[in-house]
Amino acid sequence: MSEQLIIAGFHRSGTSATAQLLQRAGLFLGYELLDALPSNPYGHFEDREMVTFHSQLLADNEQTWMVGEPLLPVIGPRRWQRMRAMIERRNSEHGLWGFKDPRACLFLPAWKYLLPDARVLIVYRHFSASTRSLGRRHSGDLFEGRGSELVHRRFWAEPDLALKMWLVHNEALLAFARAYPEDVLTVSVDMIRDGFPLAWMLNTRWRLGLADVPTAEVFDPSVTAGRSARQAVSDRRLIGRVEATWRALEALGHRTERILEKEVSLAG
Repeated sequence: MSEQLIIAGFHRSGTSATAQLLQRAGLFLGYELLDALPSNPYGHFEDREMVTFHSQLLADNEQTWMVGEPLLPVIGPRRWQRMRAMIERRNSEHGLWGFKDPRACLFLPAWKYLLPDARVLIVYRHFSASTRSLGRRHSGDLFEGRGSELVHRRFWAEPDLALKMWLVHNEALLAFARAYPEDVLTVSVDMIRDGFPLAWMLNTRWRLGLADVPTAEVFDPSVTAGRSARQAVSDRRLIGRVEATWRALEALGHRTERILEKEVSLAG
């Protein structure tokens, strides 16, 4: 019987470092992982097949990875067939597998439909840190001539784009967490960086059989540093949604900390 763990979080939220940690702990993440880049020097830990598939789903819905408005995706029969094929292969070859791709935030209900027993680890980061990191990445890529100049310039032509993207992805994650509270664990990148025993907690909650890998072996403080700061906003109508979304994410993170305290007390 195969187990599945999906790592879901917005871009620049610490999901790559989290995935690296869980891969070392025994989670199979894919057959061909994307290469490291200057903006992610330790690697993305994203399966090329999964990233390509999610990009195709977005294209089917006339979207790119820069989704800035709520999305209710339409998935055609050919894509459902492809999802089933990917699941069948991984289930037949791995006792514990999963994947990490920020695009997956928008398609979790579809994966859950085909994988009713799948668990989801949500990783979140303060909106100002995520959007600032996105801006740095695309300004650096623009300066170095990497990738699409049109994509890089969108973040300057549309000042609220990164914040809208953060909202769309994290609102989708919150809706999923509320629908499947027993199958979701939510942590902030700050919690993990500060020593949260992630593998132990996942094993205690879901008996996944992960090895205990110290966080310090994976997390580079210089990469994941950056707590909350002031956020520039052009459209002030976004402020209420952003603040409510952040409070809701923090509430789920605090819930995880309370679960940890309870489990440690029982184990002691």
